[in-house]
Amino acid sequence: MIKKFLRYGILTLAIAALSLAAQPAKAAGWDYDLGVYLWALGMDGSMTVKGQESDVDIGFSDIVDNLEMAFSTHFEANKRDSNWAWFFDLYWAGLGNDIEQPQGKFDMDMAYVEAAGAYNTSRDFQLFAGFRYVSMDLELNFMPDVLPPPTPPGIPTKFEGDQSWTDLMIGGRLKKDLGERWRFWGRADLAGFGLTDGTDLTWNLVLLGQVKVAKRVGLLLGYRWLDIDYENKDDLFALDVRQEGPILAVSYSFY
Repeated sequence: MIKKFLRYGILTLAIAALSLAAQPAKAAGWDYDLGVYLWALGMDGSMTVKGQESDVDIGFSDIVDNLEMAFSTHFEANKRDSNWAWFFDLYWAGLGNDIEQPQGKFDMDMAYVEAAGAYNTSRDFQLFAGFRYVSMDLELNFMPDVLPPPTPPGIPTKFEGDQSWTDLMIGGRLKKDLGERWRFWGRADLAGFGLTDGTDLTWNLVLLGQVKVAKRVGLLLGYRWLDIDYENKDDLFALDVRQEGPILAVSYSFY
């Protein structure tokens, strides 16, 4: 499911990039920014699949060692001579090779999609509202000594599950120029609010510094926190984790 979704996401971005190349942004009255980034996240919390709960404490180095594939991009458009803008963000990562944890091992594929419309309330600050789509495929492999009997000794037990959901998201973004080449970015948002079955509350915080290395090219370095609290009692699936780590990105501006 996630890989199929990823193919469609990449195809959509490719079509958008070709459209931008074919038609100058000035003609449409919009300024565009396209970025590719690496989020070097680690995870801390707990996961439950088929009623079996596992504590999770994974550093960035463990994720790098078990990373099968990852893709992440950010695209946004700001309407010239207007207060309106919108943005789209896609993150996907596939982890494999059985990441070791105290109760056993687990595999994970995860995808996040964010899309929102934004309004400039001042020169440096935007309010935005949109949605965050989350998709998770999990596989937990427990060793018998952490499961109740009558599990036969020495035989691991596997539990698999997948969930996807969409939450309402609201927040704000701060953009502050610090001279001709430097810029500070800050973003904070909340999602869920109990409006979606299973989701309690998700919060997200991103802090970035940007430097222009060419007229249209920028490098960004910062840090992101994403805290998810989700439970589907019918499927005996739960996710209560905080993901955090540094971000490195390259952006290109069309104007």
